[in-house]
Amino acid sequence: MNSYFKQQNLRILVDHFRNGCKMNCIQKLGMEIEHIIVHKDTREAVTYYEDHGIGWMLEQIRHHYPHSYYEQDNLLGLSNADYSISLEPASQFEISIAPREDIRTIMKIYQSFLQIINPILHREGYELLNIGYQPKSKVNDLPLIPKKRYRFMDEYFKTSGTRGRNMMRGTAATQISIDYCSEEDFVRKYRTAYLIMPAIKFLTDNAPIFEGKPYPEHLVRTEIWDNVDPKRCGVPGNIFDHDFGFHAYAEYLWNMPLIMKPEDGDFIYSGDDRTSDIWGEKLISPEDVDHIVSMTFLDVRLKNYVEIRGADSMPNEYIMAYLAFIKGIFFEKEVASTLLDRYQITIKDIHEADQSLYKDGYQGKIYGVPADQFIRELLELAKGHLTNGEDKFLDPFIRLVGQKTTLAAEYQKEKLQRI
Repeated sequence: MNSYFKQQNLRILVDHFRNGCKMNCIQKLGMEIEHIIVHKDTREAVTYYEDHGIGWMLEQIRHHYPHSYYEQDNLLGLSNADYSISLEPASQFEISIAPREDIRTIMKIYQSFLQIINPILHREGYELLNIGYQPKSKVNDLPLIPKKRYRFMDEYFKTSGTRGRNMMRGTAATQISIDYCSEEDFVRKYRTAYLIMPAIKFLTDNAPIFEGKPYPEHLVRTEIWDNVDPKRCGVPGNIFDHDFGFHAYAEYLWNMPLIMKPEDGDFIYSGDDRTSDIWGEKLISPEDVDHIVSMTFLDVRLKNYVEIRGADSMPNEYIMAYLAFIKGIFFEKEVASTLLDRYQITIKDIHEADQSLYKDGYQGKIYGVPADQFIRELLELAKGHLTNGEDKFLDPFIRLVGQKTTLAAEYQKEKLQRI
């Protein structure tokens, strides 16, 4: 590719990230919650295409929303001023809540969504689950929704790793987005998010089932994502370089296989081509930028905000705990700075912490510290930087650590008799 166009396109990406800086530093939390909808009697997933399936359900609630998203004649999304509804590849039902400062406001918006969806679920004998993996259905039995992007991704992931089908069809997550005020603030928050990522994954571990059977280890979603595509998942290799920042992240994106290329309002499959080979002598558009930044699936992703992606889908009180945890760690500069000064870690250290928790749970270690001690200290640190009673929202997490248990373990103990 002509070096002129490469440098200009890198500058476009960097400007996109720089324009995300919130100059007034009024920080907000955005949240995405993925749900799995099942038949209440069998626990099998409700698919898009079946009679009174997910596609039909969207049509039933469409009148509540001013905006609809179709691909061809298929309804795939709805939105209003507070949140949008979209579907993950195997009809996992996602709500994305617009950024807010106050946790109670976020949860009120979430409750307004539940008030719309719950009556139809009850009438049809369905249940909306906040769980990290399909509780009964196996991924080979689940069809993709009619979305071309997902079909191309599915094709690509057949050769990039061993768990692409499990990731696309089986998993459900809770993602939180946070603002950054400058490039320096981005780097601090981005590195801190990776530093605490092993603790986030373990604290929110809510995937007790894998392919219809109890999962004997911890962190099934970590095991899945580690085997989807090493080029676009996990940790970017330059995160701890001295010059890491917007340009370094743009370089990472530019050298990553893109899978597909947007063209004329549609997508064209690009396979394993590099981004630079795809665009040729063309300046990328804002729509191209949005596509490029969305085609990496790192544990922490940069758009024009920092997206923290490691948590499983969880019940409401744990969602509130997670929001409070992220707010308490990230909203005051000195908290992240303290953690980064205390733990001088490498990418290898992060992987070793993940593996220790995966194998040994609370008996494992995070950067040489016993897992329960490390997580308890993080919770105390977050609690000390929350106001307006939001520190109480952390209590469900504090209880889990105090009892040395996880949501997945509690599910196996209390609910597996239903399956």
